[in-house]
Amino acid sequence: MSGLERHEVPDDVDGDEWRLRITGAVERSVELSERDLEAYAMETFTSDFDCIAGWTAAGLSWRGVRVGTLLDRATPTADCRYALVRAADGEYACSFPLDRLRSAVLAVELDGERLPLEHGGPARLVPTATDADCWESIKWVEGIELHRSEPAASDTAKATALSRIDAQ
Repeated sequence: MSGLERHEVPDDVDGDEWRLRITGAVERSVELSERDLEAYAMETFTSDFDCIAGWTAAGLSWRGVRVGTLLDRATPTADCRYALVRAADGEYACSFPLDRLRSAVLAVELDGERLPLEHGGPARLVPTATDADCWESIKWVEGIELHRSEPAASDTAKATALSRIDAQ
């Protein structure tokens, strides 16, 4: 499989009971199961993953649903500008301008195989922007909260990601 590092799966991550919830500044909240995602058109793209810790996993092939497609189902309010994407571990989240998040992919496969829990399955946010930072690739995504204003800096995963690297 891929050249990504494997990480211990937090206890509160349950791949069998996984659900994605899209809430907040939306006309209707949406809840999707892994099976529900199969009804959407899947896209495949290949990219390198550069970690701030100094390693690169080259040529990863991700397959999943474009986040914009999922957001359209919830119908963001006209004044919605940001989103906070939350991981199922309860600690990790990252804010995005809504336009940037729309182009990301909610990946369910890696290198032609179902995305394993160790790499963020059942669904991992994979930004497609060339200037994306490694901490924006969120494992175990369970929630996308839409906001009218930018979430606080304390809601971003950057500080958490850097602290985990410093601890190594």
